[in-house]
Order: sequence, then structure tokens, then C-alpha cells
Amino acid sequence: MFSNSVRWKVALAALTCSLGFAGAAAAQTIVVSASGPSARSYPAGKSLAAGSRIVLAAGDTLTVLDSRGTRTLRGPVTTSAAASATTANPSFAALVATQNRRRARTGAIRGAGESAKPSNLWYVNVASEGTVCVTDPAAVGLWRPDMEQAETLTIAPASGGSASAPFLVGQNVATWPASLPIAEGASYVISGGGLTKPTRVRFALLPAAPGDPAGTYAALDAKGCDAQKQLLLGALKSPN
Repeated sequence: MFSNSVRWKVALAALTCSLGFAGAAAAQTIVVSASGPSARSYPAGKSLAAGSRIVLAAGDTLTVLDSRGTRTLRGPVTTSAAASATTANPSFAALVATQNRRRARTGAIRGAGESAKPSNLWYVNVASEGTVCVTDPAAVGLWRPDMEQAETLTIAPASGGSASAPFLVGQNVATWPASLPIAEGASYVISGGGLTKPTRVRFALLPAAPGDPAGTYAALDAKGCDAQKQLLLGALKSPN
């Protein structure tokens, strides 16, 4: 039998180890793009450990995503893959916020050219086809780029039937119809309203919203949620 002192030391060691792993996961840096002589060493999506070195030759350009956002490095340079600081990123926090997403938003009426991107990463962009990642199937919002007109969209599952999603003038977010369940791999066709052609979307479920930009990008990449990856990168783009 172990004494209480030994048990306490073992538990403390296990906790320290687990925290170390968690810190390493949170500190990951993801390669977004690379060009130049060293590009083959940095394929898109590669995860760089916090302690690893980045070595770029003359003519190399490397864009990475870490806890601060995106940053672009240009060779020749040798540097650490770790971000210089792991402070909270307000742009990221706003983009992935899950509170009040069920509330339909209204605002100043503007056309699609002035409001081209969703304000939340988990909205379903009705004008964009492809796989959409969601963290809460019960709180999904439909987002449209143009708020100038009232319109009603029709959403049809592959199994048949349909449901409607109305938008008021000045409203760019509507609630996903409760009669259409969202599950892993479920596909729907969105049509009507101001859409020039039907949009097909497929849902992928994430068990929870990752807590940092790099982890979120990796989760989206694994599920093939390409439009959301680009939205994330655009929102977190850092000045170089």
C-alpha cells in the first residue's frame, strides 16, 4: 500500500504531465502556405511544435497561424515556431462566440458588396457551397450577404420535404429551421430568395469549439470546412 504522501506525489506528477501536454497542444503553430526553395519542408496544414526552428532560405515566404493570428515570414531567416506571446485574441473570440447566435441580427441596410463575410465562424453562409462545421447543432444560424430585401429561403434535405427560413429587411441572420435536424454528414440544398442558384451544404460536427486559432484551423481542416478556414485566416490576418 502506498502512503498518502506517495499518492499525493504521484497525482501531482500526473497533473504536471497533463498540463504540459495541454500547453504543448495549445502552443501549436500551423503552416498556412509556403513558397520558395524550402516550400516542400512546410506543406500546408503541417503542425510545428513550439520548440522547433523555422529555417527559410532567400526567396522563401511562409505564412503560419498561431495563438496571435497569422504572420508571414520571409527568408533568409531562422526563428522559433513559437508565438512571441499567448495573449487573448479579441478578433478570434468574437469570431467563434457562441452566445446569442440564435438571435436574428438586424442593422444598417447594406448590399452584398459592403457585407461580404459572416461575423461568426459558425454561421451557415447561404451563398457558399461545401462542408460546414458546427459546434452546437441546436443553435445554427443562416447568414446572407445582402440585407436590402425581405426574402424567404427554402431548405430541402436529401430525404425529401423542405422548410422555410424567412429574412426581414435589414436582417442578415435567420434561425435554422428546427424541423430539419443537423447531424454529421447531413446534406441540404438551400434555394430561393436572392440566390442565383441552389446552394448545397453538408454538415460536420465538432465535439467542442477549440480554444485557440491554430487548434480551430486544424479542426476545420480535418473536416474539410474550407470556407470557414479562409474566414478564420482573414479575420486573424496580422500586419507584417
